[in-house]
Amino acid sequence: MRLTRICRLLTQGFTRNQYLRTSGRFISCTSIRSDEILTSGGFTKASEERDPLPLFLSEEVQTWLQKMTGFDIEKICAPKPFEADKPTYRQLTQDELEKEKQRAIQIAKRRLQMPPVMKIRDGSFEVLQKDPGLNMFSNAKHVFTDISFGLKDRKRLIVVREPDGTLRTATGKERDRLNHVYFPEDGRAPVMPQMFEEEYLETILEKGKYRYILDRACVQFDPDDPEFIRVTHRTYEVVCERHQFDVLRSTRHFGPMAFYFAWYKKIEPLLTDMVQRDLLTDGVNLIKLYFKMHQELSSTEVLEENIDELHIIKNFCEKMVKNPNYKGQLQLAIQAYEAALPLQAKHSQS
Repeated sequence: MRLTRICRLLTQGFTRNQYLRTSGRFISCTSIRSDEILTSGGFTKASEERDPLPLFLSEEVQTWLQKMTGFDIEKICAPKPFEADKPTYRQLTQDELEKEKQRAIQIAKRRLQMPPVMKIRDGSFEVLQKDPGLNMFSNAKHVFTDISFGLKDRKRLIVVREPDGTLRTATGKERDRLNHVYFPEDGRAPVMPQMFEEEYLETILEKGKYRYILDRACVQFDPDDPEFIRVTHRTYEVVCERHQFDVLRSTRHFGPMAFYFAWYKKIEPLLTDMVQRDLLTDGVNLIKLYFKMHQELSSTEVLEENIDELHIIKNFCEKMVKNPNYKGQLQLAIQAYEAALPLQAKHSQS
């Protein structure tokens, strides 16, 4: 009720972008046109779906994803496509050199930190009050934002007074926009860049710039933003269609991509790629992740005890893969791997 009284007073005495301090907090009042912010009501289907975040953050799943990602330090620390500072040269002792190597490894590990996998945020809002006395007091919406420092953007109080007098909480898009107005983040545009629109996104995907798209998406959107999920999922699908999984290995995006394929039961192309690249341990971890997500499926016939990694993958191919095209591709990859084993043994002996 106190918030309602404050917001009602604000609508009567403040002009565009003025401030009021109350109870140690700063409230910003912004007047905007009715068409500047789109509102939405009701609940999305995503709110009724299972939340992948707890599973994604579990220690076991994180370990599997990190192992599958790989650690090619030359790829992780590859030069960026912009003008770099002039190189500096230092003379180091052996101990100092080892310390620098360890520091570089720690930097590389931080660069591999995976963006969280979350379900689409709830697009609904809560109506706090309907005041007919304020009906058509203004033809613009009034947005009130708690701009106190130290608050997390997701916890920041943002409410909207509609022209008809309705006071409600802000939607996700409104929160993103107002948070950017008062607390802008480096690299994040106030409106969605044109590159993420479907037409232009497909053009960039055709050029194979998957990492560029995913890096930009991580900067522009929150991980539960519908646009972030749309862009990342479309990128994963194109990578799968072209069998270019290796482009994202040793990047922060490989783990979420593998998680996506396991979540939607589409791991066969990625598993085939792992067999072709002699990454059987990664393939077994992917299968374990698959059964971890879908516990309604029996894993006893696939993950048998005392059998090697190749037999686990063969069991999965025979008993779990239903799509004939995927099954044929995986069987061919397994046969090619088995055919190459004698040659590898001779080469290792020589």
